[in-house]
Amino acid sequence: MNMIFKRRSVRNYLPDPIEKEKIEIILRAGMQAPSARNQRPWRFLVVQDCKELERLAEAAPNLRRLNEAPAAIFTFFDKENLLSPLFVQQDLSSATQNMLLQAAELGIGTCWHGLYPNTERTELVNKALGTPNNLEVFSVITLGYPKDPNALHFVDRFEPEKVYYEKF
Repeated sequence: MNMIFKRRSVRNYLPDPIEKEKIEIILRAGMQAPSARNQRPWRFLVVQDCKELERLAEAAPNLRRLNEAPAAIFTFFDKENLLSPLFVQQDLSSATQNMLLQAAELGIGTCWHGLYPNTERTELVNKALGTPNNLEVFSVITLGYPKDPNALHFVDRFEPEKVYYEKF
C-alpha cells in the first residue's frame, strides 16, 4: 500500500529512458483494473521516441509537456462492442490509476493529463495520433524518473472534516 501514499504528480523528469520491462509491468497493472461487466475496453499506445513526443507536443497545445518526458502512455477505449458505455470513464480511470500507482512503486514519476470528454482536446489528439475510428483517446500519462529525488514522498492528505459516519 506504500505506493498509494507516495504517488504524486511529477512534471520534471530526468532524460533517462524507462526500461521496457518496467513499461510492461505498468501496462499489466492497468489491465488488472476492474471494469463494468468485465468489458475491459482499454487500449494503450506507448510512445518513447523523443522525436515523436516532440511532434505530438507541437500538434496539440494540451500535449505540450510530452517533449519534457522520456515516455508517454496514451489510454483509449474501443467504442465498438461496449457492454456498459455509461461506465467507460470509470473503467479507464481505474486502469489509469493502477498504472500511476505501479509506476510510483517502481520509482517512476507520472502525470495524468485528462483529455476525454473534452471534444476539442480529443479531436486534436486523435488526429495527431492517427487514431483508428473505433478508438477514442481518454488520457495521456507522462512518465519518467523524477529530477527531484524527493518527488515521490508522502504528503498526508487526510481531511477528517470531509468524512461522515452513519449520518450527515
